Amino acid sequence: MCSLAGQHEPPPPRQHAGLLPESLIWAYIVQLSSALRTIHTAGLACRVMDPSKILITGKTRLRVNCVGVFDVLTFDSSQTNHLALMPQYQQADLVSLGKVVLALACNSLAGIQRENLQKAMELVSINYSSDLKNLILYLLTEQSRPRSVNDIMPMIGARFYTQLDASQMRNDVIEEDLAKEVQNGRLFRLLAKLGTINERPEFQKDPTWSETGDRYLLKLFRDHLFHQVTEAGTPWIDLSHIVACLNKLDAGVPEKMSLVSRDEKSVLVVTYSDLKRCFDSTFQELQAAASGSL
Repeated sequence: MCSLAGQHEPPPPRQHAGLLPESLIWAYIVQLSSALRTIHTAGLACRVMDPSKILITGKTRLRVNCVGVFDVLTFDSSQTNHLALMPQYQQADLVSLGKVVLALACNSLAGIQRENLQKAMELVSINYSSDLKNLILYLLTEQSRPRSVNDIMPMIGARFYTQLDASQMRNDVIEEDLAKEVQNGRLFRLLAKLGTINERPEFQKDPTWSETGDRYLLKLFRDHLFHQVTEAGTPWIDLSHIVACLNKLDAGVPEKMSLVSRDEKSVLVVTYSDLKRCFDSTFQELQAAASGSL
């Protein structure tokens, strides 16, 4: 995480010298103007629209920091109407946004210094579209009527849909990753419950509890999951086999499977639904004992 000022701070502006792609600048404009629109719609002002207060938290993701700090520092309890100056502050926010955009276009904070404004605008005219130039001029030039952040929407135009598409694609990726984590958590809970049952030294003063009844089936199922070997006697490890079997157990499917004892003298044919019933009842028994219900 870094500030916008620290991320883009080369020497004073020069033509074609490491300028930012216009698409990136428009991505920043959409995010910053959206933040101002939310704040202004609430009847408030940002007052910290400055490169040093804008954080880059991703490749193109911006967050405005320190919002509301000036409202606290300049609070005057003697004032009867604390919102009287908000329209003035909102207009100042738009000017500040114009300076931020100009600094981005020049890729330098030197571009927003008063003595460099003319050269900075020439640089914008040469290297960027007229829409970007007009947006900067609109924000930095005094207007005959109060400006609104909504006024720059026509200048953004169809570029807004580019940012919307990028945002939706990122949401799709995040939701897909989240779905994987949900599945991982479900499988982990199954394994955790199975671990509390298998090889338990004793239960209710019965040292053979985990080796008898339903628990014996779950022990053989644990071996079926993790302890299979090849014909040559080497360990057979297949994560997809483990995940598939756990999913079938969780769903309680009617599919049959063979569980072989460790001495290979016994073969038990059971369904996953039978195993799920054994699994649920055994874990409930442990939970009841842990809560003192038994």
